[in-house]
Amino acid sequence: MKNMKNLLLLILFAFCGSIVAQNIPGTIDSTFNGTGRVILDNGFLDLYQDVKIQPDGKIVAVGTTYDASYAADFQVTRLLSDGTYDPSFGTNGVFRYHLGYETGSYSCLIKDDGNILVSGISMDDFGGFAMVLLQLGETGKIDSAFGVNGIAYYDYGMGEDIAYAMALQNDGKILLAGHISNENFQKEPAVVRFTENGILDASFGLNGVATVPVTETDNEFAGICVQPDGKIVAAGHISNGLSWFSLLLARFDENGILDPTFDTNGYVNMNLGNVDDEFFDVRITTNGEIIATGFTTTQDDFNYHLLVMKFDGNGALVPGFGEEGMVIWGETSYNVGYAMEILPDDKIVVAGSSGEKAPMDSDWGIWKFNVDGTLDESFGNGGVVTTDATMEFDEALGIAVQEDGKLVAAGKFRMNNNINFGVVRYMNELTVSVPEISKIQEVAVNPNPVRRNSNINIAIELSEAQTISLEIINMAGSVIIERSLGNQAAGIFVENFFLPSGISSGLYFIRLKGNGSAYATKKMIVIE
Repeated sequence: MKNMKNLLLLILFAFCGSIVAQNIPGTIDSTFNGTGRVILDNGFLDLYQDVKIQPDGKIVAVGTTYDASYAADFQVTRLLSDGTYDPSFGTNGVFRYHLGYETGSYSCLIKDDGNILVSGISMDDFGGFAMVLLQLGETGKIDSAFGVNGIAYYDYGMGEDIAYAMALQNDGKILLAGHISNENFQKEPAVVRFTENGILDASFGLNGVATVPVTETDNEFAGICVQPDGKIVAAGHISNGLSWFSLLLARFDENGILDPTFDTNGYVNMNLGNVDDEFFDVRITTNGEIIATGFTTTQDDFNYHLLVMKFDGNGALVPGFGEEGMVIWGETSYNVGYAMEILPDDKIVVAGSSGEKAPMDSDWGIWKFNVDGTLDESFGNGGVVTTDATMEFDEALGIAVQEDGKLVAAGKFRMNNNINFGVVRYMNELTVSVPEISKIQEVAVNPNPVRRNSNINIAIELSEAQTISLEIINMAGSVIIERSLGNQAAGIFVENFFLPSGISSGLYFIRLKGNGSAYATKKMIVIE
């Protein structure tokens, strides 16, 4: 029996060894545009602020492009999954749009119908800024049926009203998070809601906007997400004095009213070092906990340290995460988390910048954390990856996860005195979290990789007789194939399984389920 188990393992290693060697988590994926990177220089100052993956694998990156006079436009770029520009979108893969003297995009979302929402700012008639939201169709053209002639605005007054982040509610309504300028010219952290057709929803909050009360001038939301129960969580910073910011984490009900069950009066106001602490992004885990990322600044040297914190559903820190609910990382002077995603196994990936404060060199930083807040040492260099274009200041400002687990980051690279659009794809080890116990002792798949429309052999060793069923799960965690293997005796049996041509290429998991809670999983790579 022991020899058979060793043989099964040898079969598995023989077919997977060369693939694993080429797919080290955290390395740049050289199959993406031939170099792993897409860099675009429009001539002066260009930066992506967000990136999303369409269901068909196409990549949408949004940001702002400036000319030498600092006039700014929206720019939305769509790439094919191989990193080349999508010729069916906009003009050679690029949509560019100008509203007023200065227009900028900070976030995007892909709707279920394939339309693309883009939000940000536009200069208003008074020289201030208004929140702006537009919808693009599948081919990169403005949807004129959305808002008014394709554009929706929110302009509270003569100051700056800016949308930094966006989320969708379950009913399709659109939430913009940022700040508005009130009558006292204070920036109030704000969430504004539009209907799915781009009309301001006056039933939300107060005339369409929900805010947190402030006493000082500089306050904002920079990230937003929606809980499964419909409650809205937004993160950013709040000013408690003229010289320092505190972390802000607020929760509203689905109608824009601060949730009194969340910390104090619906929001967390927390400072770690009495200098400058800020959140830039926030996500909800599968068990309802809240993860936020940003930075904290130290009093003695004003260095920036990466900050990741976990809160429970009441707004209290989760003590089992990091040290008493927080991870503070970085020995160099500048480490900031700008964007994050929660993986299907509840591990956390953060994108930002790591290095030295400007004007010194800082690189793109990608961090991967385990569920308990420790770095995932299988990723990059002890859980951290840095990517440099030149010896200048670079930042990753958005991150997305492909169905196959690869990470796509977007941001800016400073090269030859210009700031350029950048997109980079990284390899990533992604697992589906399921319990495994000893009743199913070993599983081997041969061949692996396997071609579509072909046969695979699955060798299974059982420690006791039981009824076995088989599932094939994609990287999104969905079961795409399920079948019963019937009653099987203790020992080793081999199941011959035909893989249909309709399955897409990529990484999958074969999960075997036995009596009660007996589980075992194996990876399967499908190729053309």
